[in-house]
Amino acid sequence: MDSEFDDAFLAGYDVLKIPIMINGKPVWEERFPLSKIEKIKKSVGVNRFLSQMMLTPVNISEGRFDVNKLSFYSLDLIMEEQNRLLNFRIGEHKIESVSCWWDPAFGSINGDGSVVSVVFVDSDGKYFLHDMEYLYFNTAEGEYSAHEQCVKVAEFLKRNFVPVVYVESNGIGKFLPEFLRGELLKMGVNCQVVAKTSRISKVLRIVDAFDAVCSAGYLFVNEKVKNTPFIAEFTDWNTDSNEHDDGLDSVAGALTAEPVKMPVSSLRSQVRKFGNKTFKIRTDFKI
Repeated sequence: MDSEFDDAFLAGYDVLKIPIMINGKPVWEERFPLSKIEKIKKSVGVNRFLSQMMLTPVNISEGRFDVNKLSFYSLDLIMEEQNRLLNFRIGEHKIESVSCWWDPAFGSINGDGSVVSVVFVDSDGKYFLHDMEYLYFNTAEGEYSAHEQCVKVAEFLKRNFVPVVYVESNGIGKFLPEFLRGELLKMGVNCQVVAKTSRISKVLRIVDAFDAVCSAGYLFVNEKVKNTPFIAEFTDWNTDSNEHDDGLDSVAGALTAEPVKMPVSSLRSQVRKFGNKTFKIRTDFKI
């Protein structure tokens, strides 16, 4: 049955499409010179640049990450203290901030993986995937152990000097932040636990996280990460794949979460007397 709504919206109208560049030359050079266009491309990534700035349709299902765009390093994170001020560096790179993301799951070998990862950012905006851990547990009953995972994550946070960790609170993650806070308190680790709920699909989250930073060549990966399933996930991933992508999802969370400043001050270990009692002052860093 014909109706007044049969015609497509704006049917008969001409469509004006002006990409930011034509034949390699800026269309509006006064506003968007070539140097600025290159900065935009680096900041948003190739896929988003093509679709939003060049008006070229992009099918993200054809996307596949190139491992050759990753730079690997084997350096440790160094913490130095001068006049009670803390400085962190990886080689010659001064570390300014950090983002740590735990994407929890039941942790079974055949099910979704529970993965925690930490990304450091230097003063030039380069990202260092320094450490990550896949938390698998084979208990006698074959059941997930929240306590064991929280202990492992707390140890991970301690060795990487992480001041804040984001815990994805979808699904089973709803009750884990409080458990993790308890384990950190037992270990005397000064780290804030923040529950986060993801409202973006996993596919878009992974594409948005890796596209820009990899296109710019700004993602550096510690050699020890090669001992995890991450590189295989990175190489084989595409939007139609049914393979595991738990590590990719965890690192994507760390890359897109708001980074926090590294701890800047420290308290030296001190022993003080008040009356007849002796107290030992804790040496934990302060944020």
